[in-house]
Amino acid sequence: MNVNSSCYGLFVDINGTLYCSMYKHHQVVKRSLNDSVMTSNRVAAGTGIRGYGLDELWGPRGIFVHVNLDLYVANCGNDQVLLFQSGESNGIIVAGSLSLNSTITLVCPSEIILDAEKYLIIMDQENSRIVGTGLNGFRCLVGCYGRGSQSNQLNYPFSLSFDYYRNIFVTDTSNHRIQKFEYLEESCGNSSVRETIYSSSLTSNSSIYFQECTESDSYYEEIQMNVTITGYYTFLINSKMKTMYVYIYTNNFNPFAVSKNVLSHSGDFGNQGPFQLTAFLEANTKYIFVMTTSSPNVTGNVSIEVSGPNYIDFNRICEYL
Repeated sequence: MNVNSSCYGLFVDINGTLYCSMYKHHQVVKRSLNDSVMTSNRVAAGTGIRGYGLDELWGPRGIFVHVNLDLYVANCGNDQVLLFQSGESNGIIVAGSLSLNSTITLVCPSEIILDAEKYLIIMDQENSRIVGTGLNGFRCLVGCYGRGSQSNQLNYPFSLSFDYYRNIFVTDTSNHRIQKFEYLEESCGNSSVRETIYSSSLTSNSSIYFQECTESDSYYEEIQMNVTITGYYTFLINSKMKTMYVYIYTNNFNPFAVSKNVLSHSGDFGNQGPFQLTAFLEANTKYIFVMTTSSPNVTGNVSIEVSGPNYIDFNRICEYL
């Protein structure tokens, strides 16, 4: 196969057709290995122009073709996974951004595998984790405690593979290593990592956050978190609001003294993209989660996705002035 772009993903289907995802040309092409003409490539997905349409791709990476010839594409630039059913030019968003039934936030998925039971396994590269579907929707499988170099963490992983015993091998790129994660039978249906989803919005009716050393005040929301199992919890915050920040306070939060009782904090620093916060939380301790922006009068929607040893109960404390 001759192509005019780097192939970020390769796959050979059951009919001996070779697929190549062209990251820089926003397209997936294919060619039968039984065809002697090297240039006889056909378009499998994408128009060749990057975009958000269901017939368009933006920086495709990993690909997977099911035995029924359905094509799954890790559409990195659009933070989603697309399914192109056999013979169709329009895709269906099955995970990530703009998905109608999504319970997971992806940031540049780079690899995807469909197992024998048609469960998706996705390399969520920018979030440095691997997620998968199960009987109860999406759950985190590997790298569930934030980016890092510990044995249970990843740092910008790129690809993955399974062996005969269903162990996972991961190219842990920025840690310069290949990691093996052993398959545990009991974890197949019941993951030891629990995910909590919380969605809300900052509006012109929200309370005011009195930031120190500045004359500008911002809207904020205050939420009490009830933790029942001690451990590390990772918060993935997704919003289009500029310069968004989140804080975790111990015991209580005072909007007139915002530096007191701060346990941990993080922000997107103007990038308008998902960002993470990891904190060690103890059971039966009062924690307050506060989300705000550094700029005044900024409003918008926000979703919080929490991974940890158990679910967290969110209770909004103060919504309006």
